[in-house]
Amino acid sequence: MGMGTGQFFRGALILTVAALITRVMGFVYRFFLANLIHDQGMGLFQTVSPLLSFVLTLTTLSLSTAVSKCVAEAAATEDTGFIQRVLLISFGVVTGLSAAGTLALLAAAPWLARTIFHNPETYPLLVAMLPLIPIISIASVVRGYLQGLQHMNPLAVSVILEQTIRIGSVYWLIGFALPYGLPYAVAAAMVGSVLGELAGLLFLLWRARPLTPTGTWAVWRHVSGQRSSTRSAVRALQSIAIPVTASRLLGSFAYALEPVFVHRSLIIAGMTASMATAFYGQYAGMAAPLILLPTVVTYSLSTALVPAVSEAAAEQRTGLIRRRLSQALRISAIIGFPTSAWLYLFAEPLSEGLYHNASVAVIVKQLAPVGFLLYLQAPLASILQGLDRADLAMRNSIAGSVLRLGLIWWLASQSAYHILGVLWAVVASICFTTLLHSVSLGRLIGFPIPAMDLVKIALATFGTYAWMSYVTLWTQSPWAEILLSATLGAAVYTALLMLLGVVHPNSLVRLIRAIPRGPAA
Repeated sequence: MGMGTGQFFRGALILTVAALITRVMGFVYRFFLANLIHDQGMGLFQTVSPLLSFVLTLTTLSLSTAVSKCVAEAAATEDTGFIQRVLLISFGVVTGLSAAGTLALLAAAPWLARTIFHNPETYPLLVAMLPLIPIISIASVVRGYLQGLQHMNPLAVSVILEQTIRIGSVYWLIGFALPYGLPYAVAAAMVGSVLGELAGLLFLLWRARPLTPTGTWAVWRHVSGQRSSTRSAVRALQSIAIPVTASRLLGSFAYALEPVFVHRSLIIAGMTASMATAFYGQYAGMAAPLILLPTVVTYSLSTALVPAVSEAAAEQRTGLIRRRLSQALRISAIIGFPTSAWLYLFAEPLSEGLYHNASVAVIVKQLAPVGFLLYLQAPLASILQGLDRADLAMRNSIAGSVLRLGLIWWLASQSAYHILGVLWAVVASICFTTLLHSVSLGRLIGFPIPAMDLVKIALATFGTYAWMSYVTLWTQSPWAEILLSATLGAAVYTALLMLLGVVHPNSLVRLIRAIPRGPAA
């Protein structure tokens, strides 16, 4: 049972649309949450968020990716016994780890609030977030299972449902809890998140019930004909879960070290502590979200790539894997080229319109040219994971992080470079990591480059860039420049892609028609 190109793109498109919807809903959520609990409440919320992320990394063990890969491979060979063992092991692992993590955090909450956070007001928030640990951990296995079966519709609906329940419940709960004090209002917001995640989990479990004899949860009742041992299932899960988890943990550690390195090196270069802090806020809190906008698409593409590549690898269809790689390059270029050009050209109005801070534009202009390489990293890493070489993706990411920290310390501490040194270090690490991923894939399966399509996409980007430059000469307001460039630029770019034959209208129509309108299996 193979997965066609239409199904692959359909899955990626479904996840992309859902991600865009939830991104907008998330923006609305943060806006009204900030107006309800203000900066102090948001500060409490952000204080405990990194701890929750760290605990979830340990309790989920990246099993979503591992289960997705294993289920896709087993589905390709119709090995339902292996799927059953993978699910049993995964649920057992996350249940045990999440129970241990929840109990440990509950016991440590008073000490964390008093000694680590130096703020007793974080205690109600720490207690309120505890149910998220088992809920998200169990949901990660169900998500991986559905991804492996290529059922993307339930995943898309679940994230929209989560956000909807979260927004509604948070709005009601904060209004109820606010008279009791800010800490309880913030804890109420966390309870709203719990309700949203719980709704998403219940929906996923409902959609994953055994409705057909050929897949899903019917494997729990069909124990005959199992060809795979528990040990092989454990090894298969470990081969993905351990490297991906290690990569995420080390990535989190490097991310935590980055502001320390930036701050110290800029002070050595002669900047004051307040100036160094302000720069890092401009870089990490203002410029980075703009640069990362297209990752909504590339993350969805990466999610669809893992099971697609795993299935093709199980069927020994190397040509199909190369085609998926070529498609990932094309999609990343179609999104990355114009976004990089748009961010570079309109860095000033974006910075003024969004942040009222012209200094952010300098950072955006330094990072925008390598946007395409940044957006390509996740799809390339997903293909490596699908090929059962998550260890290579981990090593490449670690090498990039080490290079980034080393260059930050070396360049930013020199008074001749300071801020530019930080940005050059980031650019170098992006290029280096993407290069390592590309070399790794080249050695495994070859690295087909759709050169003609990339040239056409570059030409369409250049034409759009020229058009946007001309049109915005007649505008005075930063917001007018942003809106005109985004809307007219997107229309011109799409038309040029069709004119050059990169995107065909009939293919787009067929893809949209292929999206299921009814409930997903």
